[in-house]
Amino acid sequence: MKLREMLHRAVRPQLNVKLGKIDLTIPEDEDDDEDIPTDLVGDQSLSGLGLLIHYRDSKGKLSQRVISCRQYAVHAGKEYVSAYCHHRAALRSFRIDRIEDIFDPSTGESLSPVQAFFARFAPDKVTKSGYNWGLSVGQRADIIALLNALIFLARCDREFHPAERDSLESALTKFWLDYEIMGDPDFSDILAYADRLAPDGETFWIAMHRFREVPMLARLFQRQARNLIDADGVVHEREAYWAVEIDDFLSDD
Repeated sequence: MKLREMLHRAVRPQLNVKLGKIDLTIPEDEDDDEDIPTDLVGDQSLSGLGLLIHYRDSKGKLSQRVISCRQYAVHAGKEYVSAYCHHRAALRSFRIDRIEDIFDPSTGESLSPVQAFFARFAPDKVTKSGYNWGLSVGQRADIIALLNALIFLARCDREFHPAERDSLESALTKFWLDYEIMGDPDFSDILAYADRLAPDGETFWIAMHRFREVPMLARLFQRQARNLIDADGVVHEREAYWAVEIDDFLSDD
């Protein structure tokens, strides 16, 4: 069954009550840092990693931001994270030494100390046990694209059902088999990483374009997308919409 065939089974999702209480506004008199570079070239991809940060700007003002990280970079001896700021609805760069605290936005878990958290994303800190999971550069890019796209689908109805999360483990197993990777995937580490992802629409479409370039990955994603959408036994309206978009985008011309 194609993804678009799920459309007739769609039901309207209910908004998660907790999400409805999140305040993403910033006072009008609060400005972003003027001395932060906006043209950073990332040294290391953070690929949609979602964080809630307490940030103190150059004027000493403290704000709370929900961000979807894009890149870690070093500029003029300072470390930065470029991210989509959901408060500003725009891309922003944040100096890491001005981030006072960080939290998992879905669980509220503190991820501090800040410097130690971001240090593992420095290019010379990427190791088999940290962020590479024993994969080649291309395989790593493929699995991150797969995770971002599946997490986007799982959260598009504002509910991340446990059964949907369980389906990610199946996707990892299939990825390892299709790519004929030696050894077993580090499920706990990869799923812990996936839990902190907060991919937006742009991140999702970047992943989709990568699928188009790698047919084997596209087929894997389409199968796992169907499994994920079916996992909780309910096809929500947003899931059905994205199912159609996926099939149309990845279908043969």
